[in-house]
Amino acid sequence: MNVNTLTSTSGTAAPQGQLREKFDQFVGESMFGQMLKSMRESVGKPAYFHGGRAEEVFQSQLDQLLVEKISDASAEQISQPMFELFTANMGNRQEASELSSFVSEDEAQQAIQQLGSLQQQNKSQDSATNSAALSQLDVSI
Repeated sequence: MNVNTLTSTSGTAAPQGQLREKFDQFVGESMFGQMLKSMRESVGKPAYFHGGRAEEVFQSQLDQLLVEKISDASAEQISQPMFELFTANMGNRQEASELSSFVSEDEAQQAIQQLGSLQQQNKSQDSATNSAALSQLDVSI
């Protein structure tokens, strides 16, 4: 039995649905972000049509948009087993199929807030890196 079908019939469907959405977004952006980052590091600069320092500065912003789109499209398929384990741990280690009766709305809201704060930390680290690269670009020009 699927967790989503159980939570949609329960009274706490909205927080559970938000929790699932945030969880999928966090897992997708974390995984695809690391994958894209390691891909960029392993591939060298092209011989032709390289944008120089400006391309290097704005590449992370493009990567962030790509990661968001990719995770929106396919993160749910990857995070399903992880979400079931996560929710089972939240529900005092009960069966994931019985979860809707064990996870309270407060627990779901706390988990949503924690995932949101982790995403904000990741984005602030990325923006700090971008601003440092922009300041170096200004100095080099």
